[in-house]
Amino acid sequence: MAMKASMTAKSERELRDIVGKKSQEDITRNDFNEYQLFRFREQLRYVKENSPFYREKYKDVVPENIRTLDDLDKIPFTYPSDLAEEPLSFMAVSRTKTAREFTTTGTTGKRKVIGYTTGDLISKIDIIASALRGVGMSDPDVLHIMFPAVDAWDPSLMLAGACKVAGYGSSTCSSPDIKEQMAVMKRSNATHIIGLPSFIYRVTMLMGSEIDLKALKIRKIISTSEPLSESMREKLQNAWGCNVRDVWGMTEFGLACAIECDERKGLHTDEANLLYEVIDPDTGKRVPDGKLGELVITGLTAEATPLIRYRTRDIAAMIAPPCKCGSKFNRKLLKPSGRMDMQFKVGMGYKIFPLLFDEAVFSNKNVIDYQVIITKEGFKDVLTFEIESKEQSDSVRDAVVSSVSGITEIADGINEDLIDIPRVTFKNIGSMEYSAKAKKIVDLRKNFDA
Repeated sequence: MAMKASMTAKSERELRDIVGKKSQEDITRNDFNEYQLFRFREQLRYVKENSPFYREKYKDVVPENIRTLDDLDKIPFTYPSDLAEEPLSFMAVSRTKTAREFTTTGTTGKRKVIGYTTGDLISKIDIIASALRGVGMSDPDVLHIMFPAVDAWDPSLMLAGACKVAGYGSSTCSSPDIKEQMAVMKRSNATHIIGLPSFIYRVTMLMGSEIDLKALKIRKIISTSEPLSESMREKLQNAWGCNVRDVWGMTEFGLACAIECDERKGLHTDEANLLYEVIDPDTGKRVPDGKLGELVITGLTAEATPLIRYRTRDIAAMIAPPCKCGSKFNRKLLKPSGRMDMQFKVGMGYKIFPLLFDEAVFSNKNVIDYQVIITKEGFKDVLTFEIESKEQSDSVRDAVVSSVSGITEIADGINEDLIDIPRVTFKNIGSMEYSAKAKKIVDLRKNFDA
């Protein structure tokens, strides 16, 4: 980050006049804020000139007026629905100059198209390679890429490319068949795994009883694209005998936007290429570091599909430096606790989301997967947990009910007589077909406030 700011200052007079002739080692956080604001102004000029969507949306915006972080409030937000409805109008280059297009429906079900120029791809691959080095990969290591049934876009392409650039080996398996995954992993002599935590957990629970996973000598597991609960992390670490690192990213901005260090107290962010804000979702105003809100991101270097003040719908907070790992420069992202478009309200308007239940349900060693069905009986909300479990017994049922009932939002609703005691039904292993980013909460109430 300091290197990017220093190099940019050397080549751009506007930034050089603000920051001064400072070496990379002398760059401060305040200097870097000036770098980000400079990049933000440059992106505003770029999109106003090249993107049909922003040319119209920002016709009254004057980039030169953005001089402080507080000035960001003057710039209108971009919404995921905008990108879903008019994806090609965001394009700032000719499609002939677009090296690749990825599509994603995310968790909303609305198809979005993201274009990448060759420069965009090189930048993202370099960022991913840097992140892999950051988790400890080195020359002889092999990364097993485990993204089954991901049809929106193929993250394995970026990951395999990053491994090639960094000099690491890689193996890829997109099959949901866990035995095939294990076979590919063994053949490649994988030392690291990256993938969806829900699927890695499924492999762990079903194969852990057949083989000694620790004997595979996996050095690190990287969890990405889904929230990772701490109870799931603990079970993965115990089963494989290695650390599990969390990564946050989204197709709109690349795969590795933020990654944990060994301190595991927030994810270090790529602020050289992305500007992170957290806002109050109701007022749209920026909130200070440490306060929860909705994560908003601006791509500072994107060429094909630039996005300005994009509302991610993720619930998160920013953490000011330094970090005990030794990083003194970049802010960290508090691990997103859920998505606003995956929240539901129960009882007296209490908000619930999948990660809330992951901690409780996956604390039971027998549970492989689950889904929550919300219905209403009279004036009470009913939460039925359909559980795929290695053991179908009253003790497992009682343990799950007890864990879920202990969640504050559920406990308060039960005490207020607005939520019924949670129910559990068992499903045979394999009957709940695995799908990437499957809906954990299904609301069947006819009238409810979501």
